[in-house]
Amino acid sequence: MARSISQAQLHFLEGGSLDLMGEGQESYQPIKFNDLANTLEYLAALYTQKLGESLAKSDSSSSGFLADSIIPLDVKILGSVYTVEIQAATYAKFIDEGVDGWAKSRGSQYKFKTRGVDPQGEMVASVKEWLLREGGMSRAVKTQLSTREKKQQKISDPVTQRAISVAYMIKRQGIAKTNFWSNTTRDMTKIVEIELGKALQVDIINTIVQ
Repeated sequence: MARSISQAQLHFLEGGSLDLMGEGQESYQPIKFNDLANTLEYLAALYTQKLGESLAKSDSSSSGFLADSIIPLDVKILGSVYTVEIQAATYAKFIDEGVDGWAKSRGSQYKFKTRGVDPQGEMVASVKEWLLREGGMSRAVKTQLSTREKKQQKISDPVTQRAISVAYMIKRQGIAKTNFWSNTTRDMTKIVEIELGKALQVDIINTIVQ
């Protein structure tokens, strides 16, 4: 069966038996992707900025220190692989995808482990901190309390009672998804493709003209 010219070309290329005139391989320099690395750094910073803007638009900007926790890390180079990561608080995924409540589904893969609320648990403490910071609530502090009185006050003071109620309702109703991260990722995809394509062209041209 006759072989095509393209098949023959592939055979010789694979075998490395082509007899060519010109420069040897030693005269060629590997491409340095300096602009690619700089572009990745820029894209990570832009991604972080847009995540913050998307979070603010979703009216979740008061969710603790989430916005401040979103930061770009340094570009990592491992051989020919260039990567950059965005760091954020763990609960960013819950704000993005939502959490199902025990009485109301939010269409999320995440669910609360229990229905009950621990008055001295982390969730109540977090809600209490939010109420004091964002809700305009204040509490009177009584001095010289006994250990028993302090423990009782932690549960009976108005701010804590309000925090317990809010925490209970959050577990009951769940947390609505914001899609702030997924929407930003979608919007960034086209930008990343264009910018990385430009950076690659710059690095190739710079290598050729050297």
